Amino acid sequence: MRQSQSLRFAVLGVVAFHPTGVHGYVLKRQCDRILGHFWQLNFPEVYRVLNWLAAEGWIEAVGTEPVASRKRYCITAEGRENLSSFLLEPALDVPRPFRQELAVKLLFAVEERTPELLRVINRQRDTYVDQLHLLATQRRRLQRLPVDPFLANLLIDGVEVVVRAEIAWLENVCQKLTERFGASTA
Repeated sequence: MRQSQSLRFAVLGVVAFHPTGVHGYVLKRQCDRILGHFWQLNFPEVYRVLNWLAAEGWIEAVGTEPVASRKRYCITAEGRENLSSFLLEPALDVPRPFRQELAVKLLFAVEERTPELLRVINRQRDTYVDQLHLLATQRRRLQRLPVDPFLANLLIDGVEVVVRAEIAWLENVCQKLTERFGASTA
């Protein structure tokens, strides 16, 4: 429930960036640019959230685009009030339990398979390194937006810290497995 609430407010926030209104297609593109690496939205999700926001009276249709009869939505006073309240509420997110697939592989690995396990861990590390490259790309995209990227960059900073911590942990795991069992990925 909390994730859908956050998603609603994320979409509402993007609508708020458009004082003259925005239609679903442009909203989806803006969500991709602004929320990009944090949330991947599809069109049905965008329209489902728009419908919910409209039903609650937080946004309203302000006209129709001549092309393809697209409704434009604008945030209402009630929507601004709710968005403002949400922004000042303490976040209730708690760290998720460590339920990665790699954790299961480590728990049930046998010593004889250590070289193969080290290769699996290194592939996982490479995946995280790829994520760092995607974050850098996201930062560059933010620079081209007509909005101040400062706050979005703070979010990217947070994701980067987590990804770098995962990489450091994976490197530590490889080192300790090698020390304990004398295996290497070579």
